[in-house]
Amino acid sequence: MRWALLLLLALATPARAEDPALARLMQGFAAQPRSEARFTEDKAIPELDLPLPSEGTLRWQAPDRLEKHTTSPIDEVLRVEGGRLLYERPDRGIRREFGLEEQPEMRALVEAVRGTLAGDLAALHRYYEIGFTPEGVETPWRMVLSPLSLRLRAAVQRITVSGRGPQVRSIETEGGGGVTRMQIGP
Repeated sequence: MRWALLLLLALATPARAEDPALARLMQGFAAQPRSEARFTEDKAIPELDLPLPSEGTLRWQAPDRLEKHTTSPIDEVLRVEGGRLLYERPDRGIRREFGLEEQPEMRALVEAVRGTLAGDLAALHRYYEIGFTPEGVETPWRMVLSPLSLRLRAAVQRITVSGRGPQVRSIETEGGGGVTRMQIGP
């Protein structure tokens, strides 16, 4: 009887075997303590005829600081450090700060980018099922993140992160009938 119970427990909790190429890629990201790149972004929203373009700078600093500074068409800053998110819109005198624990959906979206740049697979697995298509560590790769939470899935169906080596080159977020495509310079 005891052996049967142990066998059932073993079958109920399968071990997660990571793709070795994904593990190597994440090690490459973890070895980079900081990065900075230019981005362009287009938001295609069903209610609008034309996509909304923007551009700016992305900055990453280990262990957990991520900043998206939009410079056009407006000046806007989103900065995440630890469990806090800061939103600034200087032209309107807006400055708001809140804890990511208060906004679980926002935390999951942040972790899609921050977890990737930190090389933190455990953080990604907390929020997403991960599909990975490697072509080698130094050649193009693609990671598809599908939310585990039904609440998050109601807002975001999928996040596709693509890159080359330990560099993210694009992030595509699908949700609410719209798509946001961010292209990131080398």
